[in-house]
Amino acid sequence: MTLRLKGRVAVITGAARGIGRAVAQAYAAEGALVYPLDRLGDEVATLAGPSLQPRTLDITDAETVNAVFTDIESQAGRIDILVNNAGVIFFKPVEEVSVDEWDHLLSVNLRGTFLCTRAVAPGMKRRLLGSIINVSSNAGVRGGLNESVYCASKFGIEGFSRALAVEFRPYNVAVNTITPGHPVHTAMSETTYDAAARAIWKEPAELTPAFVHLACQDATGLNDRYVRAWDLVQQLARGETP
Repeated sequence: MTLRLKGRVAVITGAARGIGRAVAQAYAAEGALVYPLDRLGDEVATLAGPSLQPRTLDITDAETVNAVFTDIESQAGRIDILVNNAGVIFFKPVEEVSVDEWDHLLSVNLRGTFLCTRAVAPGMKRRLLGSIINVSSNAGVRGGLNESVYCASKFGIEGFSRALAVEFRPYNVAVNTITPGHPVHTAMSETTYDAAARAIWKEPAELTPAFVHLACQDATGLNDRYVRAWDLVQQLARGETP
């Protein structure tokens, strides 16, 4: 490792499993102080270590989000990197979707991203430095069968992020969205991928160089982009500058 994130403080949501967990471990290995957050408290607690300070958090609860982020800033002195990774999915024809199902998915995928971003905004703007990475999807740029609710949430992430990039640019804060860009083996994909996708899926750790690269950015670098993680990993491996 190159310790590219030495001295940085990172917060990652949905960090108990899959991509979020792999990114938390990669950031810690690169020298960051990392706060992995997840509602699955017992699972995220297994990440505990000198550079990993896990917390239990329901990102849909505004009061709790504010309290946890305030406590992190008080303890660490700053938050330099936010990865909004937490998300849920289901597949149903729109007429079969209940109001409760709509509200829950939008609450996790979109409201949670808003609440966590709002919590870090004052500090990042004040320090004139930061990187916000919002995990998106192919479903954020095109429709999918029986994915109307999930697509609504991810299209929302894209619009939210594009507006944030404009808002944060004067404060030197980068805002990007990232999608795996390749089938990835996670707890979610185990329930959604067909046999063809399972045959070629990558492990989450294989995508982490893309997340590390984005964490190093500010508004003068890679910014206001929809990034395909696997493509970026391959570019970096070839020594190309994105």
